[in-house]
Order: sequence, then structure tokens, then C-alpha cells
Amino acid sequence: MNRMYTSVNSVARPFNNSDCAEALPEKMTGEECFARFHQKLKSTENRALRNFNKLDESFKFVVMTLANRTTPGAFRADEVGQPFEYFDIERRRLIIQAMNEITRWGSILPRRFSVHECIISK
Repeated sequence: MNRMYTSVNSVARPFNNSDCAEALPEKMTGEECFARFHQKLKSTENRALRNFNKLDESFKFVVMTLANRTTPGAFRADEVGQPFEYFDIERRRLIIQAMNEITRWGSILPRRFSVHECIISK
């Protein structure tokens, strides 16, 4: 047993090839690291992509209209049916911000309004 222990220790080497100077990881900011992490996830695990793409064109129109209020001219009317992947990163950020705003509205409003509430009592 002692022989096995010494033989294992004599050939023990690091697993990550840390002696390779040219393979050092590049330095990045925390935001870049977080973005790279999310890029490596499968697209089905990207909630913004999945939820935006499964929604109908009416909802996409509302999201893009709300995003256009914060950044006028970011989206055109003919882009309403496009998938999430179609847009560049800056416009995807606007989409996500707009969807988050709509989600916040959902927590403020009650579940549903009755159609009969169009009548106001005197």
C-alpha cells in the first residue's frame, strides 16, 4: 500500500495543464463573463428567446412599441414577426427591458377585468 501511495504521488500532475503559458485564459469583465456563460447555454434555456418567440405577433407588436417609446426608431413595423435571434444585441436588450416592464404591469393589475365594468354607476 505504501508503494502505491508513493508511485501515485511521484507521477501526480495537475489536470488543467497549468504549465502551458500560452493557454492562459483571456481577462474579461464580469459582464463579459456573464454574457459568455449565457451564450454557452442551450437556446432553449434562454428564457427571453423562448418566451419572445412563442408569443403571437400582437404581443411582439406591444413589446416593440414599448421599446420604441424608450428608444424611438429602434424597431420598424415590418419587423414585428421576426424571431428574437433576428435582432442585434442592443435591440434584444430593449426587447428584454420592455418584456420586464410588461411583467411588472402584470403584478400590478388584477387577473382580469369584467366586460360589465364598462358601465359606470352614477
